Amino acid sequence: MACGQPVDIENPCRTIDVSPVLRRPSFQDSNRMPKSLPSACFSWTEPAAQSTPNGQRPGAPIRENRVRRGVHKSVRLEAAPDGDLLARERGKCRGLPLRGMTRSSRPTLTQRCAPAALGLVAALLGGDACLAADLDWRRLGNESAEVLADVIRIDTQNPPGGETAAANALARRLDAEGIKAEVFESSPGRGNLHARLPGSGGAPPVILLAHLDVVPADPRGWRFPPFSGALEHGYVYGRGALDAKGVAVVELMALVALKRSGQPIDRDVILLATADEETGGKAGAGWIVQHRPELLASAEYLLTEGDHIHVAKGGRKVVQVAVAEKTPCWLKLIARGEGGHGSTPPAQTAVTRLIRALDKIRRYHTGVRLVRPVEEYFAALAPLEREPLRSKLAHLSEALEDPVFLAEFTRNPRQNALIRNTMTPTVLEGSPKTNVIPEEASAQLDCRLLPGERPADFLALLREVIADETIRVDTLLSFPASSSDPSSGLMAAIRKLAATDLGGAPVIPSVIPGFTDSHYFREHGVASYGFVPFVLSEDDEKTVHGINERVSLENLRDGVRRLVALLRALPAR
Repeated sequence: MACGQPVDIENPCRTIDVSPVLRRPSFQDSNRMPKSLPSACFSWTEPAAQSTPNGQRPGAPIRENRVRRGVHKSVRLEAAPDGDLLARERGKCRGLPLRGMTRSSRPTLTQRCAPAALGLVAALLGGDACLAADLDWRRLGNESAEVLADVIRIDTQNPPGGETAAANALARRLDAEGIKAEVFESSPGRGNLHARLPGSGGAPPVILLAHLDVVPADPRGWRFPPFSGALEHGYVYGRGALDAKGVAVVELMALVALKRSGQPIDRDVILLATADEETGGKAGAGWIVQHRPELLASAEYLLTEGDHIHVAKGGRKVVQVAVAEKTPCWLKLIARGEGGHGSTPPAQTAVTRLIRALDKIRRYHTGVRLVRPVEEYFAALAPLEREPLRSKLAHLSEALEDPVFLAEFTRNPRQNALIRNTMTPTVLEGSPKTNVIPEEASAQLDCRLLPGERPADFLALLREVIADETIRVDTLLSFPASSSDPSSGLMAAIRKLAATDLGGAPVIPSVIPGFTDSHYFREHGVASYGFVPFVLSEDDEKTVHGINERVSLENLRDGVRRLVALLRALPAR
């Protein structure tokens, strides 16, 4: 059977018990209460499920344990864990339990408005409007931490990836909430998840995208092992906590929150948790767009990683949304020469040729070029700064002509990367033994090009810089730059979120020096934006692809809440 074809698989799911206050009685008369009765001050937490030995709650109908998931037939799905996702794991890492993780066993009323709430309870108990009550965001945040810790413990370092197990873990969580999920593979072990929460159909769908693969992690230097999913002092530690398993979990829990609320938004919400983003996405998002385009369902918008809520000087929050990205041009330089014994070297070897070429690249400075999206980005940041920097950012093209300001501006690595193409040697390969001169040596370059640059022109320039015809240059990854409209309805929804939830924080369309899977969907006609509703400091950002990657419980909780608010703020057609 070809990869990506659906087959039947075992999927045991634990049924979640819900308090009787959540049950929806049927009504036959014409005076049925509306589903969208506004929620006042009533909130509750669900009681812990009481299950029989077979995993079903008393009196509950037996649930089918087989679903159409679409997993490659060579994959055996892991059995669903019993009970709490972390019940078996909490004792395996230091400082694991998060405080406040227990669940209340009965509904609670907020004290400040109990009288009004009691009246509302009576009404809610009489009709469908009970589902309009406030969600328990603290509980959702705690659940997010549990799910994230569980998924971090699944090693998906890319290469080789092996994302199927992580995709299945998320699928089980969705199944337990009554949300259908499909896991399919682009090749054995490279699993991708698709789920769709129906809306009212008043507008095209919106896609929430995140990736399940992570970059390699050397445990040396980490406070906790990078795949332990350790929980300490309000943080979840591990590779992928921010990039991007934490994003996937927040998006998943946003679907869960919408489902529990009983109040669908105007649009279907599609969740895609994909493989292979860290090495270009061809086995993940790229494969989906090419082989399963029906899953995009004529979506209008897409949200994924890329930017977030920054903290400026003085503690002021600034919302940055990636509308454009630099494009990768990953290259491999290959030098050849005479091999032999290290004790009798020839005048030139493959290694010395390669070193000479890399030294030329190190000494070469690409030219400064200010593209319009970058100029607009810094102009939008200008009002947040004091003079004289404010004026210089507002008129950046003129300011960069000053050598003193240029040197100061480019001292910041991120700012430097936004006004020029960059070339960074990353992977070196040569002899496997100290006393052996290799016949071949190679270096991989992570080159990033500004929007509007042609890779062919850049390659021609690089060959001029190297000036050695014996060195071969191979392209590993390259695709055109793309961007999305900074004045779209989704951007308007983010501005509304910033006004109501973040004290009127400015919303700035940004250009990021990295790249995401957004380009695959932009090429398919979906307006794609990079925004994760986390508040991150510079120290937090440095953990991405570094040591001690972590995300706070506060960000997980508020991330789910903000994402739900953002989805509800999307304009209807």
